[in-house]
Amino acid sequence: MILASNSQRRQEILKDAGFNFRVITSNIEEISDKENVIERILDIAEKKLEQIAKNNVNEFILAADTVVELNKNIFGKPKDRKEAFKFLKFLSGKIHKVITAYVFKNISKNILIREVVISEVKFFDLDDETINWYLDTGEPFDKAGAYGIQGYGRVLVEKIDGDYYSIMGFPISNFLKNLRKIGYKISQIDKI
Repeated sequence: MILASNSQRRQEILKDAGFNFRVITSNIEEISDKENVIERILDIAEKKLEQIAKNNVNEFILAADTVVELNKNIFGKPKDRKEAFKFLKFLSGKIHKVITAYVFKNISKNILIREVVISEVKFFDLDDETINWYLDTGEPFDKAGAYGIQGYGRVLVEKIDGDYYSIMGFPISNFLKNLRKIGYKISQIDKI
């Protein structure tokens, strides 16, 4: 299987589930003209996949994208500390959505899975000192919404409603369920 993602979290989740894969990343610009946020991130995941799939028609390819959304504001990876601070201040004390879209495809076998998983996360009320402490860890800068729930960012989170692994970057249980639907058993995962 080819994973079209440099995300360490996605790689870790898939390895822990028993997947064997190699990473080939696309060099697309992660933008979409879709107006609906769900369709937009699904479109970006598909673009990542398609660039890799056209040269690997016999391979299983997986691509994904994750964003944080609150009041129609989309929070991807922050470009710098100032933007990360702004993201966390905006999310403070509120419930936001973490939306992860993924696409799994094998052209020669005519297999396609397109899926979106939405979870909700409520942050504690965060004071500036807490936000600056978190920014000083260096953790938030390569993560949607400027936080990682699996790391130091867990101290920002009051509660979640949904799929923890989707919030982390890849909804593994949903993926396994969809693989079973197309005839792949968990015991066959490492053979894909």
